[in-house]
Amino acid sequence: MTMQEHRSTKRKRTTLACDACRARRTKCDSQRPSCHYCQTHGVICIYQEPPVEPPSRTDIWDSVEEELNALNKRLDQLISLILPAQSFSPDLRAREPRDEYETLANQENSPFDLPSKLLGNSSIMQVLGLDADFTQVLIRGERVTASEGHVNAGTRMLIVHHQHTVNALAAFSAHVHIWYPILPSGFSREYFEVLAGSLLPSSETCLSLLVAAIGLTVEEDETISSTPYFETALASLPIILSECSVRSVQCLLLIGLYYSCLLKPCQAHDYCLIASSKIQNIFKSGLEGDGPNIVEQTRRVYWAVLLLENEIGAQLDVPKSGIWDLDEHVPLPLCQQTWQFTPEGTSPGIAASVSPGSAISTTTVVENTRSYFLAEIAMRRMLHRCNTAVQATATGQYVYAPNIALELEHQLEEWYHYLPEVNRFEKGDVVQPLELIDIPPCPLSNFLRVQYYCCRLSIYWPAIYQAIQDGSVSDPLLDHCQRFIDSFVLLSPSIISAFHDCRVNRWTIFVSIFITSVAAITAANVPCLRELCSPRFYQCIQASGRAQQTILQKSASLMMLQEVLEERLSVAGL
Repeated sequence: MTMQEHRSTKRKRTTLACDACRARRTKCDSQRPSCHYCQTHGVICIYQEPPVEPPSRTDIWDSVEEELNALNKRLDQLISLILPAQSFSPDLRAREPRDEYETLANQENSPFDLPSKLLGNSSIMQVLGLDADFTQVLIRGERVTASEGHVNAGTRMLIVHHQHTVNALAAFSAHVHIWYPILPSGFSREYFEVLAGSLLPSSETCLSLLVAAIGLTVEEDETISSTPYFETALASLPIILSECSVRSVQCLLLIGLYYSCLLKPCQAHDYCLIASSKIQNIFKSGLEGDGPNIVEQTRRVYWAVLLLENEIGAQLDVPKSGIWDLDEHVPLPLCQQTWQFTPEGTSPGIAASVSPGSAISTTTVVENTRSYFLAEIAMRRMLHRCNTAVQATATGQYVYAPNIALELEHQLEEWYHYLPEVNRFEKGDVVQPLELIDIPPCPLSNFLRVQYYCCRLSIYWPAIYQAIQDGSVSDPLLDHCQRFIDSFVLLSPSIISAFHDCRVNRWTIFVSIFITSVAAITAANVPCLRELCSPRFYQCIQASGRAQQTILQKSASLMMLQEVLEERLSVAGL
């Protein structure tokens, strides 16, 4: 029995009792027009209208998914015409793929594949002039720093300050939950009740303490430490690991987000893997719940875990949990009751204690979060399907495939076309002065703009690499190289802004800044491409080295990347 059939069976078992039986709390046989009890006792039998079954997803995003499926089928047909009949690589033959498409889309360690495991791809490192062990040095430094920090951290007594918890919840709502909306609509009341209590180890205690710890971290107030809240939360970790519940997955995901906010991607990914394993077990075991609220919350947690794992995994060579195996079976979340911190709705006195700018509770913010979450899911599913415009020759070599590039760009434009107005961003024009390029004021819309242009860069990077390999470029290839360069120009202002606004994804965003900038410098050094490089292109390369130093200094790996980038800029005379 499939999960959908299992859920359907559960719904069929639910019967509706009449008002009389409901009031008496007795079993009702639900006969119409009058049940047996009401017939025998002369009572008027009244049934309430059954609740309307919520749709599986909003109409607009159902249309988006259908459109993406149609585009993917067209791309399957296109690639089946280009690929030779047999596999070429011994590594590929060792694992039989589901189809020819997967063979092409999941090439490992290919210099054509700019976005996939950027720092874990030795071929990309060589093309960009970096040492083959560059990634290993970076990750070893991350692991050693984390180990030393854990050994030196001492357990502290937690003294809960009411004002600190209010500010932390407001900061968490404004800077974290908008990216990963996993909490139920009534969480604020639970949060304050838990933190006012004895804080005995439990999943509920752990969740509230983690929210406070993350909120204090992103609030960036050096006078208030998040460590006591986080360490107290970890006292519940044995319970979290033993439970198989949505709440336990939420806690594990929040631990991952806490480390992400601290610019510690390895630790974030470690806990994300555990969360991924649990949420997969919940769905595979049919434990996602009966009530619509629980089902909706479980779906949201699944997609949030998938997004975080994908965000980190797209940059590092790290193990995969297999969470993508369920993406076609888990419906999109509705996100109609997304939690947003509303001070006036918690308890008396809280509203007055929150500064006006610390929390915004409007319909626009909720709708932004809802539509962003769905748009981001659609983007990740599209990229997971295929993001590399290459084809295999009869000799087993991979070369740039302009037709696939155009089809991938067409998919990207379809995604953009279906963006709701609340998250729509202006693409910009490459002929505009940089200072006139319109960066969306909403961080969510701006991050979608970053995703859009990073995707375009990944589509047309193989054209750049082909030019590097050939040392010359034909007119059609020249046009596609120009698209890469134009995309970098339009990406630059948005990705720098996103680095400052998206605090939960800062580490991965700066890695993208580093890789795209070094790739742009590499392209500018190709003689046959120099005529494409405008003064504005060089201005954007130069601007990439202007990330806020106080943020970078919190991460040894980011400082290392910054030093390499500054060296490249210096050598290029920028």
